[in-house]
Amino acid sequence: MIYKKAQIISNNKINMSLIKARVASLRDYVSEDDEPDGKYRILRRIKTRYQRIAVVKQANGKVLIYGDGYVMFGTTEDDNMWAESMVHIPMAFAKKKQNILMIGGGGGITTREVLRYRDVKAITVVDIDSVMMQLGKNLKPLVKFNRGSLRNPKVRTVIQDGRAFVVKSQKKWDVIIIDVPEPSYKSLALGRLYSREFYSLLKKRLAPGGVITIASSLMSEMPEFVWSIMATLKASGFYVVPYHFDVMKRYGEDWGFCVAATRPISFSSMKISLPTRYLTSARLKSMFHIPSKYLRKWGKRKIQTDNNRVLASIHERH
Repeated sequence: MIYKKAQIISNNKINMSLIKARVASLRDYVSEDDEPDGKYRILRRIKTRYQRIAVVKQANGKVLIYGDGYVMFGTTEDDNMWAESMVHIPMAFAKKKQNILMIGGGGGITTREVLRYRDVKAITVVDIDSVMMQLGKNLKPLVKFNRGSLRNPKVRTVIQDGRAFVVKSQKKWDVIIIDVPEPSYKSLALGRLYSREFYSLLKKRLAPGGVITIASSLMSEMPEFVWSIMATLKASGFYVVPYHFDVMKRYGEDWGFCVAATRPISFSSMKISLPTRYLTSARLKSMFHIPSKYLRKWGKRKIQTDNNRVLASIHERH
């Protein structure tokens, strides 16, 4: 376990070479940019085939799960806000809510929200990293937070690349929720989960009246990333509505999302059938109102394909 700003002492002197090696090793798991405020402990560090995972416990008792230095999810209030934004918007637009596909979401938090709907019959959660899925199933603070969602009898967990799973499956889903990391030059393969080719495949896997939601990074930092996802969905034959969750005052961020369907959809036709903590009427109205400062970047949109680096290039510029 490592405490923030801990020193390594050797023979009553600071051993600088050991400090540098220890810090370099730490930064592979918890980046300086995304380091928790205050004291914290790293409970576990795990290097998997796909990433470096850290389980971090803060002084307030909250647990954070890092992937390659950045927070993926945790047991915090903003994780509840994120889960409500990811789940209840598409569920409100969907004609049916019986069969749900979730690509990403190994932490089980969004699955917890989906399970609140009584008409849900089956949820398939696909994650490429078995360690992430095992944390969602077995890490006690996380299991308590996600209410044991990944072990619910309605839930099937699959360890596989999300696109490979969809290619092999002939099943149709009422709602598809995609929550995966952004492509970067270090992870260009992730672009295949955002491409026109993949979205065209998802269109074939939607049941009549079905809906897709895509987590679309930070609208506050790179709105052109959101607009490129929107343009790519449109090029794949979808009707698309962007929305956002503004937490600028609290976290300095504004999260972007795109909800898409094979029929016209609009905020006026949406109704959430369950009580939620954060999606109040006023909040929902603001979520579907896109500020002009973001809309000005619409002209910089480009379409992501299997063969280009559109989203990775945007990510690298920011």
